[in-house]
Amino acid sequence: MRQTLLLSSLAFSSLLNAQYGTFDKKAVASAKSSTTVVLQDAGGTPYNTELMNAVKANWKFTGSTDFATITDLATAPVEPGKTYLMKLRKTDAEKHDATFLALVQGWKMKKGETLKVEDNAVTNVPAEQELAFILIDAKLMDNGGAAMLNIYVKALQDYLKQVETGKIIDKATADRLYASRNRLVKEQELWVAKEQLDKSLPDLAAIQETYKQSVKLMDYAQLMAAASKGQPGVCLADVVITGEYKTKWCFRRVFNASTGELMYQRDEAALFDKKLGFIKEDFRILEQSR
Repeated sequence: MRQTLLLSSLAFSSLLNAQYGTFDKKAVASAKSSTTVVLQDAGGTPYNTELMNAVKANWKFTGSTDFATITDLATAPVEPGKTYLMKLRKTDAEKHDATFLALVQGWKMKKGETLKVEDNAVTNVPAEQELAFILIDAKLMDNGGAAMLNIYVKALQDYLKQVETGKIIDKATADRLYASRNRLVKEQELWVAKEQLDKSLPDLAAIQETYKQSVKLMDYAQLMAAASKGQPGVCLADVVITGEYKTKWCFRRVFNASTGELMYQRDEAALFDKKLGFIKEDFRILEQSR
């Protein structure tokens, strides 16, 4: 029988949830005893290199890990006693398409059941098998952004910890937990890359009109260096834009560079090339957080 992970289908009917997963603490506790199979892309990529480095340095959720490629799923079906760190691609009813890094609980596959792989991501993992997932920019992973995998790997584990300890029991408690961290951003330096800002915020001075705390406008490579080494005392901005034309959506997040904890999240439509990055409202929320 397929292991059931208690997941609210209503809460996840849209891709507009960039980081969540199961709410079943027993499922999380059970998964800790598994071996995690890390599925890399077919062929050598910056994503593969950084994912391997991130897992070796930061993966603590399970005691053992193996490495394979996503194409191995065609000949070696998933196993119920293992967990799998893999890329998933999802499309919701409103045709929002996005890629996620996810920890998936293996299951006993039915006769004839196969996993579909497109562009190094699985498209048909049953939602109830997803332990934790986080939105990523798959293209950016191979174009200068792969160091964020160090952050994402930590963030997934933080989510699982909050579920296992009972601090997250549903989407509402998850949202409250992440919102409660907004104020903690002000206790650290906030690093934002120039390309992560919407055109309505042209420079640092425009940010500081609203956000009076420590903030630096950096080159993107500097953010990636901080992500790679887990730089303490720093929070990193992160932007993922999905869709095209009528479905374009902008996800804006802030992570603790050292712990990988998600400190802030907000998303909305980014039509007509508006709100393509952090906007004044993001900095107002952070400034007024208590």
